[in-house]
Amino acid sequence: MAGTAIQRRAFLATTAASVGAIAGCFGTSNQALPNDPTGDWRQQAHDSRNTGASDVVVPDRGNQAWDAGDAGSIEPLVADGMVYSVGASATALDAQTGEQEWEYDFSAQTGPTPTVTENYLLIPVEQQLVALNRSDGSEEWSRSLPRPAEGALTAGPSIITLPLTGRRGETGLIAYDATTGERLWSHSTLAARTTAINDDHVYVTGYLQDGNTGVFRALSTADGSLLWETELDHPDTKPVVANDELLVTDQGTLAVHDPEDGTRVRSLGTFGDRLGTPPAVSNGTAFLGTRSQEIVALSIDDGETIWQQSGSATRGISVGRESIVISGERLPEASSAGLAALDRSDGTVQWEHQIEGFDAYPSTAPVLADGAVYYTSNASSGVVAFGDVPSNDDE
Repeated sequence: MAGTAIQRRAFLATTAASVGAIAGCFGTSNQALPNDPTGDWRQQAHDSRNTGASDVVVPDRGNQAWDAGDAGSIEPLVADGMVYSVGASATALDAQTGEQEWEYDFSAQTGPTPTVTENYLLIPVEQQLVALNRSDGSEEWSRSLPRPAEGALTAGPSIITLPLTGRRGETGLIAYDATTGERLWSHSTLAARTTAINDDHVYVTGYLQDGNTGVFRALSTADGSLLWETELDHPDTKPVVANDELLVTDQGTLAVHDPEDGTRVRSLGTFGDRLGTPPAVSNGTAFLGTRSQEIVALSIDDGETIWQQSGSATRGISVGRESIVISGERLPEASSAGLAALDRSDGTVQWEHQIEGFDAYPSTAPVLADGAVYYTSNASSGVVAFGDVPSNDDE
């Protein structure tokens, strides 16, 4: 797969220092965040356990700072002060200013959410897995995939896993060495969801090869061998590791499973016939959005409702230290699509941001760093950064 990496500094040095080239290194708004955001969000749900939670402070205001990069409907990722944006190209952006450090243009269609490892940005591209050097965007290696990727990459301490588009009789999940890209093992789970990796276990939901029987499986990280299997009625979403237990949604029911053998320990409640997005979890609380347009905080210990708030989280929920941020098609206080920050202790609305434009809505779950929120929408071709900055309406 051919591609081109363009470093910002090299580009500016070899062009005639044109104003247009310099302006292109920033987003449509040049308003920098007040501080350099810290904290990493290296994969779709922050970490390999799919918790959707990071120990960072959500900004006091949700005003747009900058809009940059090329993202489409793929979650941005944050690592070491850089935001990585993937669409028709991959770009590395300064997390505070949106300034572009490098860009890599693809000659093929990129797939689901990539992941960031110590050295690489790993991206599914049609039937390839491509590793870009994080420092300059150069291609380090690529590996052929049996079929295109279906779910987001998950990076554990030593391996990365990638669900493939479903085909009976074929591999459904594949694992690679996170450093070399060496293929380690494959597994047969059909229509596999994004995995959760915890210690020496890989957890995955999907179907048996009959295409009808839902399953929840634990695999060995070493060789992909089956450790246990539990049948499900309909595995709605990917699994989540919550402390020493596993959370799985099954045809609208959020249930807790034992990580030793997969046994269902208890149900935390049923929320309609489906749950479209997995819960985010932190400190014994599960946060989820229901199809009846409610945001619910539940105790993982007993399923007790801690609080409930109106609003949609169709794109997901992300949890910070004292706040959660929801991304969906209906805000708690405004009948429009956008993002909102809620107090994680009682659900009080802290701020809302409506996405302007006809039929505009967020495309991804929020990605959090300390003092910043990043997301994409169909109203922008890049990553939008929110922070504690003046709004366009402020004088």
